[in-house]
Amino acid sequence: MTRNLVLVLACAAAALSSASCGGTDKGDEGTDRSDTGGGETGGGDAGGGDTSGTGAQPASGQFSVDAQGGTFTAEDGFTIEVPAGAVSEETVITVERVDDAPEGAVGPMYVLGPEGQTFAKPITLTLPITIALKAELGEDTVLGAYGFTAQEGSDDFAPLARHDVSKDSVVTETDRLSRVYPGMPLPAAMASQHRYPSALAADGSFLYFASGGTEDVATGDNNDGFIYRVKPGADAAEAMIPADPDPKSLWVNDSHVYWASGGDDDPVIPSALRRVDKASQEVETLVEIGYVVSVIGDASALYFGDGFGEKIYTMPLDGGEPVVLAEGAGNPEHLAQDAENVYWTGGSATSKVYKVAKSGGEVTVIAENEAEPAGIAVDAEFVYWANVGDGGVFKAPIAGGQKTLVYQGVSMAGLALRGSTLFSTDTGGNRSVNAHDLESDRTVVLALGQPVAWRVLAPEGQGVFWSNAGDYRYQGQVVSYHAP
Repeated sequence: MTRNLVLVLACAAAALSSASCGGTDKGDEGTDRSDTGGGETGGGDAGGGDTSGTGAQPASGQFSVDAQGGTFTAEDGFTIEVPAGAVSEETVITVERVDDAPEGAVGPMYVLGPEGQTFAKPITLTLPITIALKAELGEDTVLGAYGFTAQEGSDDFAPLARHDVSKDSVVTETDRLSRVYPGMPLPAAMASQHRYPSALAADGSFLYFASGGTEDVATGDNNDGFIYRVKPGADAAEAMIPADPDPKSLWVNDSHVYWASGGDDDPVIPSALRRVDKASQEVETLVEIGYVVSVIGDASALYFGDGFGEKIYTMPLDGGEPVVLAEGAGNPEHLAQDAENVYWTGGSATSKVYKVAKSGGEVTVIAENEAEPAGIAVDAEFVYWANVGDGGVFKAPIAGGQKTLVYQGVSMAGLALRGSTLFSTDTGGNRSVNAHDLESDRTVVLALGQPVAWRVLAPEGQGVFWSNAGDYRYQGQVVSYHAP
């Protein structure tokens, strides 16, 4: 569907009075929208279709520009800035607005003609962002939008290099007239049609995830699941283990993938900490205990959470007697670590954020009275956590002190930290995945409308991965995102 685009041009010169041309255009709801002004030009004339009627019929706009260049603005905010010297003679440019843009668009498409026309210098385009969001973006939050374009005759749209983004628009550049729209890069599916994928881990070769499997491998026991691996860039995952009861929370080292096996009540199968050899795919049970809900590790030891016993344990990488590091730990589904300490959130069971030394000792409460704290991350100075209940992402000094808000969402779930960027998932509101620059306090929304994004992972040099549980069984995905 096309809609009449009214081009508005104000002309100014030293010896001439200003002038503008415009009209009214009826929007999608049939409401009149008056001419709101135009842009200054160094030369050329503007014109458009018939705007004196109802505006119900689609029409094209056009303007001319010469070697002096000029700036041309439509009433919806779309702007073309042609610099001096971009063309050597008078050139007519046509514009047609198309409201049906490709997937990922956050505003309308504009067909600029004549398609294929090139310029000696790049022209600047301002593309309005018009997408309706379920939750308003915060003051320092913008969409991760780019200008996308395709060569004439092709539907292979690619992002343009410049992308100066505000809440209202994307400013970009091109040296060629074609179709263009503001849009967000789409995440790529690495695994689809899985039952509630959750935990993620990665090494230099594979991405690993836990899920209930696909419908074609269903065992009849809804508690069964699998550990999968898939190469980045691929879309076919392979199961590394036979069916296992309720697998969750992965950690990998050079030789093994470790996971929390949740156990089953019917038949009775104890919860356990297990691992699978990456090369031989031999499975070992390291310990059967409580209800294991989380695991991480370092070069010498494993650290895991027991949801039933509300404890944090440590044990050697190859198994052995678990040692209690903390009691009264709540439901420790989310763990983080640095060289000295283990950090976790107690969920709704305690509403607290904690740390304890890997060597043992007194447990420190970093924050309390939180609204169901979930995902957690840590750097050299701060602990970061996400609250499901109040939608806040917070940080507090490791050494103790006042918490501060990093980002306000709706229902935050997973966190991952890479350098000075903190990634988060929001299962409510805009259902987004976000990147928070901790140095500038600016947040960029990487993806919208994700079907229950749970865990997020951001390994160095490998893009960003997250698991979408899906709104219904066997609609889950594991996806990857790479900025253009």
